[in-house]
Amino acid sequence: MTRRFSLALTLALLSCTDPVMVQPPPSRRVVAPVAVFSPPSGFTRLRFGLVPFLSEETMIASHKRMADHLAKSLSVPVELIVGDSYGDSIDRLQRGEFDLIELSPLAYAEASSRMKLRCILQTIADGSATASGYIFVRDDSPRRSIEDLKGASFGFVDPMSTSGSLMARKLLKDKGFDLTSDLGKTEYLGNHEAVLMAVLEGRVDAGATYQGSFAALRRSKGIDPLSFRVIAKTPRTPRDIYCVRPDLPKEIADAITASLMPLSGRDRAGREILGPLSLNGFQPANDQAYDLVRNVAAELKK
Repeated sequence: MTRRFSLALTLALLSCTDPVMVQPPPSRRVVAPVAVFSPPSGFTRLRFGLVPFLSEETMIASHKRMADHLAKSLSVPVELIVGDSYGDSIDRLQRGEFDLIELSPLAYAEASSRMKLRCILQTIADGSATASGYIFVRDDSPRRSIEDLKGASFGFVDPMSTSGSLMARKLLKDKGFDLTSDLGKTEYLGNHEAVLMAVLEGRVDAGATYQGSFAALRRSKGIDPLSFRVIAKTPRTPRDIYCVRPDLPKEIADAITASLMPLSGRDRAGREILGPLSLNGFQPANDQAYDLVRNVAAELKK
């Protein structure tokens, strides 16, 4: 093979191969800095009001991580304040003593009838923005149905509790109960934890509660949920709603929403905040979702 032929063959073979593509170095990704909320003048703390659906100690403990998260987001301390009763929480909101409040459905229906509220978020738990209430007995109780409650002593939560009063009374009425005579002794015990303990200790035969209360009692007191037996479920109602006082500056309300809305139980950081509350996350508030509660309340007042 001549030298000229060898050179030509080499060039031909090289021309048949794909050209080598030289990749430019990757450009450096520029991440925009996260905006830090600058509190407006006069806003030195966030007063976060809570309806006492569990004991004050349990309420403070379960909301602490959320309060810490809001404090970091808003650059101000967050004060958790538990009302003495459902009605007291609404009264204090009306007096301007709370900046942000978590309201149960019937408490929200009552509050929104008395004042103009700006509501920002609804809670999601167990994968749903709605929940059932329970009528329950102790696990060893001979009572196994609504009909078995004739003459039984009964523990309600608060007159303004949705699952702990309103929907339970609605269910009993629909089953033919005369609420003034067919039950034995009835008591309003203040919060769901107190109702569960009254049933467990035999002070009342049956009670009304929300569907997450057994798990909450296990967290706070280590009591096995199987200590109780559910004998009836109420129709589903929307879960709690977060509202701010009407005159709270919009920029603060928007900052609260921006802080809470992204929280999700799907990631570790979100679970650390939402886990103690048994929440999955939040969705935008919808006032019309609470019309069912308003309608039931109006019916039972007749």
